[in-house]
Amino acid sequence: MKPKTIEKIYEARARLVAQLESPPSVLELAQQVGLCDRTLRRGFRELFGTSVIGYLTQQRLYQAKDLLSQGNYTVAEVANNVGYSHLGHFSAAFRKQFGVSPKQWMLSN
Repeated sequence: MKPKTIEKIYEARARLVAQLESPPSVLELAQQVGLCDRTLRRGFRELFGTSVIGYLTQQRLYQAKDLLSQGNYTVAEVANNVGYSHLGHFSAAFRKQFGVSPKQWMLSN
């Protein structure tokens, strides 16, 4: 992969992290950094070991974990803050990633 392409993929990652609550689509993200979506998808997997959507989900869940640890928000508020509009989807993804429900995590930390 060319250094310029790598730079653009890192830029795409930064944009994605900055917009966790309401991220652009993969196509929009690729256009924003000047790549085709196929190159962005392939490069993301090569550089970060996961898909663009997988990375987005992972970042959302780690941010949610931090927010739940603070104890200042309800589970529903945290889900909404990290971009989940459906609490059930958030809870299922959180449990899959960390092995406990968001509520259990919040109560144990």
